[in-house]
Order: sequence, then structure tokens, then C-alpha cells
Amino acid sequence: MTERSSATVWPASDREMLIALQPLCADAAQPVHGLTIVGRRSNAYTSSSRSEVVTVQLPSGPRRELLVKYARDVQDPEPRCRQGIEYCARVYRSLVARLPLSHLTAWGMICVGTPPVAALVIDHLSPCLRVSEAPDESGIIAAAEWCGRFHRFGETVRQDKSLAFLLQYDLSHYRAWAARAMALAAAADGTPAWLTRLCDAFEEQCVALVDASATTIHGEFGPQNVLWQDGVIYPIDWESAAIGPGEIDLAALLFNWPADIVDRCVAAYWQARDQPRPDSFAAAWDAATLFTALRWLPDIDGPRGNAAGSTGGEPLRKSLVMLERTGHTLGII
Repeated sequence: MTERSSATVWPASDREMLIALQPLCADAAQPVHGLTIVGRRSNAYTSSSRSEVVTVQLPSGPRRELLVKYARDVQDPEPRCRQGIEYCARVYRSLVARLPLSHLTAWGMICVGTPPVAALVIDHLSPCLRVSEAPDESGIIAAAEWCGRFHRFGETVRQDKSLAFLLQYDLSHYRAWAARAMALAAAADGTPAWLTRLCDAFEEQCVALVDASATTIHGEFGPQNVLWQDGVIYPIDWESAAIGPGEIDLAALLFNWPADIVDRCVAAYWQARDQPRPDSFAAAWDAATLFTALRWLPDIDGPRGNAAGSTGGEPLRKSLVMLERTGHTLGII
């Protein structure tokens, strides 16, 4: 009998889920007809997408835990960094599967339920922690090192035809986030003078991001998307992968961390990337830090936020406070 979390309504029945998973789990050693589902539970780490952990029993061998991440009902409005579940599956297939680094394996896409819902199936990592929950700073430093090695690899493959579908960060993309911040503030409590000054400054600063060396980036490499298990790093949620400057990922990872840890992580990053830190890094770093704060402003009404359900006026006000603090720290306002 399937073990269930209490009071949980899944998008698909056990039978529908089993039928959908069978083609992904079948191979010469594991006949399709021998697959069974022995447990389903909610994912402990919530996000903007529904997800569940499905435990399957293959005809032989240990049980496997699979994370089933469902497509969101509503797509993010423009400007957009999260490109959707199908895009994420393509990133796993075309980029993540090739990484000479620790990563989780994607099994593929399924479509389940009535009405049908698309979902991506990947290996579930358990037990694990988000990198910010690691027992000491070695976790965040390991994440910075992983990021540097990833960007070093990304430079070698970013022009591959198989990755031509990736979003390309450009000047118009960066400036659209500043325009969005102005529009959100105007629609809420009005646009404060400090925000106008900050966005005007960012429109000039973001040129440093365009000029920075481009690589393949995760796009949302914040601690919420970086898992830690026994010292090993496993990034998740690749639907924001793009071609852009590595500073974007590093700034998202280290946002609001103490200055001494940031310095150690930045040094570890460039050592892992096997490059000297360029003279242009400081300007690109400041722009990437401000870009991170701009992107984390939640919509007043809509699907996008820092976490599931993070919409409405109060989260926006709190995020604007964080943005103003960032502007002060950077000496912009």
C-alpha cells in the first residue's frame, strides 16, 4: 500500500503516476512491468512550483526516491529569468548531464493527471541541507568553488549549438529589471526618490555586466537552490540557466553574507575558476549585487516571489527595504 502524507491531494493518482514513470524507469535490467510506487510525500523544501517525492521500488535493487516537480499554472511575467519546466528539462539534458561536477540526474519529463500537468522527474537528494544550513562556512565556500569550476567549464561550451536555446543576458534584459522595480513601487505606495536614483545608477552600472566575460550561468544560484550533503554541492532548479557573466551567480550566492566570508568565497571562486581576478571584477560585482536585489522584488499580485506564496504588498515593502540597504552599502544612494 502506498504511504501518503496526510491531507495531501496530488495532481495525479497512484495509477496515473505509475504509468507515467514506467517509461523513464525501464531499461534492460529493470523491466517496466515490475515497477511499483511505495510512497509519496510533499517536498520538504517549498518553492514557487509544486513538487512531491515519489518512492519507487524497482524489480531488483534498492528503492529510489524521485522528485517530481510540476509546471506552474501561470508563467512569470516579463522580464523573466525562470523559463519554465520544459526549459529546465532541456538544460538538464543539454548542459547539466555533461557537467564534470557533482549534480543531480534528471530522468525526464512526464505528463500526469486530469487535466494533464507537465512535470520534471529528477533524483531526490536525501538527507541534505540547503547550503546556508551547512554546519559551518565550509558549505558556502564549497558552493563558491563549485560555481567557479562550473563557470570555467561553461566558458568552453557556451557557444555549442546544443546550447543555442539558452537565454542571453544583454543590456535590455538588465535595464528591464530596473524599470520593473520602478513600476512595482509606483503601483504600490509610490516611487521614492532613492529608488529613482538607484535605478538611474544601475542603468549605467549594468554596462559592466555586458562587458564582463560571459559563460554559462545557473541564473538563480542563491542558497535556496544549492543543496549540501556531506560536503558535496548539488545545485537544483535550472530553469533560469543562461549565457551571462559569472558574477550574477556569485552575487546571488553571497548576497547578505558577512564581508569576511564573502571575501573568502570570492577568492575560492577565482581559484576554482583557474583565472586571476580581473580588474573589472569590482564594477561587475557591484552591478551583479544590485541586479540580485532588483530581481528579488516580488510581484504585488502574481506568481513570482522569493518563496511559495510570497506575493502581496508586505513582501514587496520588505524587499524594497533590502534594496535600499543594498544601495546604501554600495554607496549609490
